[in-house]
Amino acid sequence: MNKWSIIIPLLLSTACTTIEDFQAMSPDERAEKVCSATSASRQRSSTLAGISNQIAAKEQLLATGYRVYEDCQVVPIGVPARTADCSGRTGNELEACQKSSTPAHTEYRRLCREMPVPIDYNYESSVLRDLRMAREDQLEIHQQQTYTCVAKARSLPATDAYLLYRNNAEP
Repeated sequence: MNKWSIIIPLLLSTACTTIEDFQAMSPDERAEKVCSATSASRQRSSTLAGISNQIAAKEQLLATGYRVYEDCQVVPIGVPARTADCSGRTGNELEACQKSSTPAHTEYRRLCREMPVPIDYNYESSVLRDLRMAREDQLEIHQQQTYTCVAKARSLPATDAYLLYRNNAEP
């Protein structure tokens, strides 16, 4: 998930939510809105999304059983001279024709080939297990911190909750 898929909806929701909207919300809705708009909450959500993406990539790697590496080399390639027949041309046409002629030279090009390399299944499985445990830990932290934030924000008046929301701050 890229960062714009998180930022754009957040900006749109922030720009469209007014104090009147907050006054019309229940205390639980206000608390949820305040706590989900904090930078800490967004950072935790981003971390969880990143770990989930790593898990998906690792599961795909284990399903295929190999990685693909690029083996690249820079090789010289001789380019022959190219001369244009400029007879019968004058002025600008002659000048343009002469510029299209090139001397023989060497160009260097990067040539790559893909090489499948088998993975160490036991190692990659242990990395996947560690990623899943890290995701569970991060999810637990996110849920606990969100619960604490919501508990504090629930008792705030609508105006105070709105100010926290606009400042992306926790109560």
